[in-house]
Amino acid sequence: MATGETENEETIDWRKALFTREAWWGYLVVALGGLAAGLGAMYFCGVELFVGGYVRDWNNEQPWLAFLVMPAFLILIIYLRDNFFCGTDGTGIPQTIAALKLRDGVARDAVLSMRIAVGKLILTTLGLLAYLSIGREGPSVQLGACFMRCCNRFAHFPAHLVQRGLILAGGAAGIAAAFNAPIAGVVFAMEEIGRRFDKNNMGTLVRTVILACVVCTIFMGNYYFYGDLDHDRDPLMFDSIGQWLIVPVIAIVGGLLGGLFSRTLLICMPHVGRAMKKNFVITAGLIGLSCACLAWFTEGGTLGSGYAQAQALLLQGSPEYLETLTPHHQDILAEAKDHVTPFYFLWRALATFLVLLTAIPGGLFDPSFSVGAGMGHTLFPMFAWSGATEQSVILLFIVAYFSGVVQSPMTSFIILLEMTGVTMFALPLAMTAMLAYEVSRLVCRTALYEALAFNFLKNATCAPEEPKTSEKPAL
Repeated sequence: MATGETENEETIDWRKALFTREAWWGYLVVALGGLAAGLGAMYFCGVELFVGGYVRDWNNEQPWLAFLVMPAFLILIIYLRDNFFCGTDGTGIPQTIAALKLRDGVARDAVLSMRIAVGKLILTTLGLLAYLSIGREGPSVQLGACFMRCCNRFAHFPAHLVQRGLILAGGAAGIAAAFNAPIAGVVFAMEEIGRRFDKNNMGTLVRTVILACVVCTIFMGNYYFYGDLDHDRDPLMFDSIGQWLIVPVIAIVGGLLGGLFSRTLLICMPHVGRAMKKNFVITAGLIGLSCACLAWFTEGGTLGSGYAQAQALLLQGSPEYLETLTPHHQDILAEAKDHVTPFYFLWRALATFLVLLTAIPGGLFDPSFSVGAGMGHTLFPMFAWSGATEQSVILLFIVAYFSGVVQSPMTSFIILLEMTGVTMFALPLAMTAMLAYEVSRLVCRTALYEALAFNFLKNATCAPEEPKTSEKPAL
């Protein structure tokens, strides 16, 4: 009888969802929220592309400008953040995670609202203008979550959507649209943001991700973020024992370094936060000058997110695809490749570390990918004996280091597959990501985003219990 009642209720809900005006109005509101999330991600992408040309020019002609621009913009961003846009600090992903643990109302307004969305747009734009070592996926996540949560004001939704579904959908849409990686967006929402699978919210989540990606596809084309690496050639794959033997080695090295990065960041952030409260001008100014010194020392190699350097390193193994790019794009990649030195990955990691210490709006996906790419490029001679190509080693180091930093292994290898199209290379990437995740947990017991979310919640009205390292199931 109970089964029959359940089936009857589901049938009634299904018919109601199809034939009532209220339900279709809800679908429309959610669709608009998804479109807004896609537009937000596309805006950040446009800003980064627009600014890149100007920054390359002044770096080549007047590199000393970095010593003025970086400190000044950092001070301005922190002043605006602390005085007008509280709640916009950090990548945006920890705040979105924290929002799921807060009750809907004033507490969530502190991290997800239209005021936060406007602030995130303004402050992230300033960070991109300063060409700091930040990505755009974190702000895209919080922006998408803000837009989707605001849907509550215009339509009535079931409790499961109000409490979790809309926020998860917005966060997933932000990741998916930023990298044109819809599957990775859905997986990241379950693996990292929501930290569990919720069947009730899957329909809304997937529809929102699709709409956000469609927006970017319409204006930017259906593209691979780093390029179609298998274009007009045999698919990249491992087919010998020697090649497979390097997988655990790269996983250990990348996972260990990624875990150490996160652990060190979590240790240092409270100290820098206290220094910011005492005198944010001096603290931000010193960090900005340090970033400028790195940019000067590397001849501009640490400016921006590191996307161009990572793409240049990857595409050197795909000359067929590289030839399909415009001459201007090829020149940009050639210039970026010239700035990749043997220690590029260290300088990029340091530049990213310094910016993250300030907790200004900005993501760490792009910079982390670039660190992994530089690591693979530098250490490739150590693995040449295996018969693996440099491109395959770079891909493995990207996924290993990134999985070590964020401790989201499924997202790590799925997003790299969607960004490069190397589907036959899925198994080596998956194995590397999983092993790197386990190694990273040995040095950083609590995942970076989870720890940052907890630190934020400690200052909220109702702080939750200390996060447990066993909350995320071992993979």
